[in-house]
Amino acid sequence: MALKSGQWMEGEVGYPTKLVHAGVSPDPISGAILTPIYQSTTYIQDSIEEYLDKGYSYARTNNPTVSVLENKIAELEGGYGAACFGTGMAATISVVSGMMNAGDHCVITNCSYGGTNRACRTMFTDMGMTFDFIDFTDVSNIEAHIKPNTKLIFSETPANPTLTLTT
Repeated sequence: MALKSGQWMEGEVGYPTKLVHAGVSPDPISGAILTPIYQSTTYIQDSIEEYLDKGYSYARTNNPTVSVLENKIAELEGGYGAACFGTGMAATISVVSGMMNAGDHCVITNCSYGGTNRACRTMFTDMGMTFDFIDFTDVSNIEAHIKPNTKLIFSETPANPTLTLTT
């Protein structure tokens, strides 16, 4: 049975309900139903031996509010996990450096953010990675540039600043 947008199977939890409740547990300290916004950058540690027992040491590596957001996105998307970043470039650098090594190839949109373009053309090529910057508005063009050593197909959509969409 095909469902139209906004319809759910009988007994299925609706998407709006998941948007509110997915990945959320009551705050263990306050009992708040929704996660408080934690603005702390550092967290008290009971001892060196128990440094990471609470899971939080410094906000740039982990934060309770961000953890809930990542859990919510993973659950809504049916994924294993999610990673949230403070900037698009932090996400871009993490994805490229996490997926590729020297000798690897990436097919990347020719309409990428300037910082992405510079990082790939300078920093990552200096590490022995190669990139084909191509038009992503035609899927066959992407397929034509895939090589045996292609490890990543990277697109930013809508592109900044042109708002070009990858189809």
